[in-house]
Amino acid sequence: SSIPIGFAPSIELKRITPILMSHYVDPKVFRELQDSEVLPAPSGVRLKIMQMCQQEDIALPDLVAQVQGDPVLAGRLIQIANIPNINKGRMVAAVNVELLLMVGLHAVRQMALAISLTESARRGDCKEFDYDLFWSRSTAMACAGQALGDLLQVAPPAEMFTIGLLADIGRLGLASARPKRYGELLASGVQGSKLRQEEKALFGFNHLELAAAMMQDWHFPKLFCETVLYHHDADNTGMDEEDRQQRLIRLLELAACVADVCVAGDAARPALLPRLLALGERFELPLSSLEYLCGRVSWDWSDWGALLKVPTRVLREIGTELAAAAEKPE
Repeated sequence: SSIPIGFAPSIELKRITPILMSHYVDPKVFRELQDSEVLPAPSGVRLKIMQMCQQEDIALPDLVAQVQGDPVLAGRLIQIANIPNINKGRMVAAVNVELLLMVGLHAVRQMALAISLTESARRGDCKEFDYDLFWSRSTAMACAGQALGDLLQVAPPAEMFTIGLLADIGRLGLASARPKRYGELLASGVQGSKLRQEEKALFGFNHLELAAAMMQDWHFPKLFCETVLYHHDADNTGMDEEDRQQRLIRLLELAACVADVCVAGDAARPALLPRLLALGERFELPLSSLEYLCGRVSWDWSDWGALLKVPTRVLREIGTELAAAAEKPE
């Protein structure tokens, strides 16, 4: 099995609400973007690993050999395999067939994709796009997704790491494919839902739709593509809050908020904490759990950032700041 122990498989939902779509970007437009080779894409040994993970008759020892030759990927998979909720036995110290089956071949493939993108798409022609900030926040969101996947067990931590990392990949895609026009849009200062509206008007799709289309092209389950698509508008999906799709959307919404807290400056961070507390309440997370979550994400983010040369910081006072925010009257 390629499904981590203790988690339900990532299957298509039996009930799809009317809001969900089969195509996120016009297929003709998306194919033109692909043919022009401007969208971020994996390459090299990690592309080979991804291709091997898709083979029905995969030779696992050969895959082990490929992963062992990639220290960054191997190290991250070992870390994931040693998460207590996945590994119920002895600690894993090396990449072997047992580790790959424990983490899951889907997760190995997704992690290879994510690491390939973070190492290759670090600079570009869009001068108004902050590549360092993009990857810093994306890495923080990946760490938050993994921690929440572990804490809440809504989805496997390895997959939530990758989903968090790719959630805003459409912004990088637009900066790569339309650097001049997207740069002009960014220079106008629009953000949030207004930015997505302007993207839609200018390009025919917004960055979340492009992210979902890219993930669909990379063979991510529809469940995760649409989690990314709606995580910035979780209140308006029309889904029941107990639906697994909606819970994943809410989880990614919370991971995004944690990432915003991580990258915010000391002066700006306190204003973000009330929303973090409110989102945590949806999962019945007490203040102590949110303090643990933010502390863990902060240290993981710092470690991962050092590995990928992404700007990070350790939020040493986050517990005190959260407690102060919780005590303030609404």
